[in-house]
Amino acid sequence: MTMPQVSIVVPTYNEAANIPMIYDGLAQALAGRAWELVVVDDDSPDGTADAVRELGRRHGNVRCIQRVQARGLASAVHWGVQAAHGEAVVVMDGDLQHEPALIPKMLDALQAGHDIVSGSRFLEGAAEKGLSRRRRRLSDYGNRLTNYFLGTALSDPLTGFFATSRRLFLESIPLMQADGFKIFFDLVYHNRRVTIRELPFEFQSRRHGESKFQLYVLWLLACDIASKLSRGMLPPRLISFVGVGLIGSIFHFAVLYASMDLGAVFWLAQAIATVVAMVFNFTINNVLTYSDDRLRGAAFYKGLLLYSLIASVGIVANVSTAQIAYMRLHGHTFIAATTGLVIDVIWRFVVSNRLIWGGSSILRKAH
Repeated sequence: MTMPQVSIVVPTYNEAANIPMIYDGLAQALAGRAWELVVVDDDSPDGTADAVRELGRRHGNVRCIQRVQARGLASAVHWGVQAAHGEAVVVMDGDLQHEPALIPKMLDALQAGHDIVSGSRFLEGAAEKGLSRRRRRLSDYGNRLTNYFLGTALSDPLTGFFATSRRLFLESIPLMQADGFKIFFDLVYHNRRVTIRELPFEFQSRRHGESKFQLYVLWLLACDIASKLSRGMLPPRLISFVGVGLIGSIFHFAVLYASMDLGAVFWLAQAIATVVAMVFNFTINNVLTYSDDRLRGAAFYKGLLLYSLIASVGIVANVSTAQIAYMRLHGHTFIAATTGLVIDVIWRFVVSNRLIWGGSSILRKAH
């Protein structure tokens, strides 16, 4: 078998219907070149991995990496690049919105000396069939924030369609975040002195599956930027978890003061507020913090029950610590409640990553 010159890395989740069309588009665009398709699938329930393996039985340049426990777009791309054989790697989505016809131009630009080449949805000459008005507005906000942080003037700094050398990407992986928001953003952030070339392309409409671009991506982007400002000491997931906790504290204090106004003693009001905030935080974290590993259906309720049982330890520590602080501080409600919340948040974050949503989640088989 001829060693491929270029590796196409495609992270997937529920893209089984798209796999044959992705291959056909690549075969047409890369005719005459030695190439391979590396699909990294996060154990899609629709059988995407099986579809890739079936394609691989007919074509020797198709490989499948099925990740049964790991989750997340960023880490999927990292896995794919590390498994790639080609000297050049192209990252593209599995939803048919990135046109393979642009890849030869990307490779030519790399050959001409550019270090990173990206497909832009917003450069002059590009078309945006796959962008709704809402998605375009969200992209505009995200692009402005990203360019301001990077100090660049890229037309599409949040693109998911780009090419670079395998060497440059591998050198960058130790610096990049496996739970980061956007791969291209992360790659550019750690390679701001390299030459970047943008090429316009026609952003296609999805044919199958659901769009993964929702309002919460701006939240994830903000958490990613905050993590980079901390020089990676605070991972995006921790920042998101704490951020959700801060929002949940609004509900906590609202219920706390309302309960006390209704005549409840402090310890009882604190307990009620803690339970309400716990349910709120679990629900929002399931959507925001763990969007790549979201619990759905029965798994959501099992997760909430498990979270409630384990977090009961944190609730006891929360209420006990808050009560002690309340007595010693002679009734300073806000400070006492905050002290209990800090203990609770630390405990819940550790538990969540280990047992609820993480790679070692005991609910993995449930969704």
